Amino acid sequence: MTTDDRKEVLDLLANGKLTVDEAAAMLAKAKEPAAPPPPAEPVPVVEIEKEATAVSPDIAPGKTPAWFRVRVNKLDTGKSKVSVNIPIRMLKFGFTVASHFAPDMDGLDVEELQGMLAEGESGILVDVRDEESNEHVQVYLE
Repeated sequence: MTTDDRKEVLDLLANGKLTVDEAAAMLAKAKEPAAPPPPAEPVPVVEIEKEATAVSPDIAPGKTPAWFRVRVNKLDTGKSKVSVNIPIRMLKFGFTVASHFAPDMDGLDVEELQGMLAEGESGILVDVRDEESNEHVQVYLE
């Protein structure tokens, strides 16, 4: 099934001409192996510092996380550029839906991702200070 075919099925779903079950069945039945992704461009190395930051999430180690959070702040002012808060339950649901409709998710094991979230503890996953772009990025479970 081509990307255009998938889009057509999703358009029919959005317009109420198909139920979610019908659309999922059509997509699953016509699922074909995804073409290998193009080679990834090299990612620039960013120096990571382990020092106190202006943003200090209220994280309690050992606590089961309820939120997946992403914060991007300006280094010089501490002003927030991006703030994303996704409930863990919604994130799990999103993985399930994406596995049915997003061809890019074919290589991911959704159950494994959900298991990792279930076993995870609160804490910072990524903490990057990029002096060149004047940004501080934090990704964490809380």
